[in-house]
Amino acid sequence: MRAKLPFYQTTIMANFAQTGVVIISLPRLLSENIGTNGWAALLICSSVAAFNLLLISFVYRLGKGRSIFEISQSALPKFMLVPFFGILTGLWAILGSLVGKEYILILKSLSFPSLHPAYLYILFEVLVFLLLTKGIMSISRLAVLSFYIIIWNFSLMIYAYEDFDLSRMTTFWFKDATHSFKGWLDVYISFLGYELCLLIFPYTNEKTHLIRAFQIANLITTFSYTLTAFVAFGFFSLHQLQHMKFPVLNLLSYVELPFVKRIDDFVFNITLFRVLMTSVLYSWAAIETIKWILPTSNKQWIPYVILTIFPLASLIIIPSALEKTEHWLGLFGFAEVGVAFLLPIFLLVILLINKYRGRNYA
Repeated sequence: MRAKLPFYQTTIMANFAQTGVVIISLPRLLSENIGTNGWAALLICSSVAAFNLLLISFVYRLGKGRSIFEISQSALPKFMLVPFFGILTGLWAILGSLVGKEYILILKSLSFPSLHPAYLYILFEVLVFLLLTKGIMSISRLAVLSFYIIIWNFSLMIYAYEDFDLSRMTTFWFKDATHSFKGWLDVYISFLGYELCLLIFPYTNEKTHLIRAFQIANLITTFSYTLTAFVAFGFFSLHQLQHMKFPVLNLLSYVELPFVKRIDDFVFNITLFRVLMTSVLYSWAAIETIKWILPTSNKQWIPYVILTIFPLASLIIIPSALEKTEHWLGLFGFAEVGVAFLLPIFLLVILLINKYRGRNYA
């Protein structure tokens, strides 16, 4: 019998699925795309994510916890679904790879300027594959351990109080920015990751409280993002934020502790745990989809061999300049936003048609 995820581990793992390296540049994204008091836009994005999770909860309840593959196959033949889920496999695998690649490129620019990023990237992907072989239960346990290692980071915001000034935020809201739909999507992408709960359905039961766990995780993510952005908007002016590549690292560089000389470097290095978990969870989603497309009970290594193609593609085909990697990550992020909303709607339509036909799940 398949083991089921406990509520606490699921909540922490869901938080890691959402929160990644984007937090160090989030104040800049808000200042460029939203403008003054841009931190408040995070509450709007969080509400949209919560609504999306509500859609997913309808799928979970109507489908009685069945996997998205079983739900889809109940209305459509597998040969029609294979291309669709094949595209999703590529999307999730590339997203996981690009998240790791972006982190490695930033790490190289900060700490290893003379080292070729391919060496660090390969080491990162080895860690990803080692975790993938352990399964979702081990991944969730590692998420809890990683959470306790890095949760103290937010306490460093206390050291910014001396230079924090509310007048820097002004009394204007969402001014001096582009306010394009693309700009709002750039900010909303930072909340992605919650949609992966669609793949976790078979690993849960009533004690998991899956949707509640992801909603709580979304609130934790919202709190951490909003706190970080609020402090940054009160520490720097809007003009400064718009011209800083990584405002949070600039903010942490002002923090002086007696036992650590460069706290910003230290904090960024342990951010590896968050990035690793995000990359692993997207890769795990791709592996689960590959296993459904190619049921190979006696050849368990085949999905991992297929998955290897995508990290190699992101390393070789996509340019290794940080700006170009961020551009590609943004493009795939836009596609993932569409998946996050359209996939639950697609599954809901199937479930409602089945219910109308009297084909309810037992």
